[in-house]
Amino acid sequence: MKHIAIYYRVSTERQDLQSQKQAVETWLNLLEDSKKPRKISVFQDEGISGSTDKRPGYQDLLKFAQSGKIDTIVVYRLDRFSRNASDAIKTLLSLDELGVGFISVTQPVLNLGHENPFRRTMLAAFAEIAEIERQTIVTRVKAGLEAAKKRGVKLGPPSKLTEEHKEQVRSLRAQGLSLRAIAKDLGISYGAVHKMVQQL
Repeated sequence: MKHIAIYYRVSTERQDLQSQKQAVETWLNLLEDSKKPRKISVFQDEGISGSTDKRPGYQDLLKFAQSGKIDTIVVYRLDRFSRNASDAIKTLLSLDELGVGFISVTQPVLNLGHENPFRRTMLAAFAEIAEIERQTIVTRVKAGLEAAKKRGVKLGPPSKLTEEHKEQVRSLRAQGLSLRAIAKDLGISYGAVHKMVQQL
């Protein structure tokens, strides 16, 4: 670790960042001299829930990581980084692609520091969890759409074609005009005219 970023967060004004800072400082002091970071940047959010990613300090941290200015993010606990486990996993995977490790000083089992020999295995497991969640969401959406169709719900944007359009198409078609001519005359798409003719 050459340059790390420490992130602190508390949800309410009454909570104190001091306990988090003491734990992180203790962790830093226990590192071997050869592993201690050369540079430390600190980001924090106070009085903001971890269930949202719209946190100024958090967003600044991610921009800092994306710019390649750090190689590791250090937090007190994973829930200080994000309260949503699936979002946290996706973010950690994205950070790994940028070459940025992740360390929770009170949860060694979650550490994705570059020195962790099981880092690749853990990332593979996280990636699998993220994919399972994605597939579950897709399946639920498809099932919901199918159920809506069976109930007779019309999907897609509402039609901009009126009954007047349909009457005009019917009349012009009776006069022998082609579908393209009707579309041009009414200023609507050929596909819309074709669909209406099929419904007549």
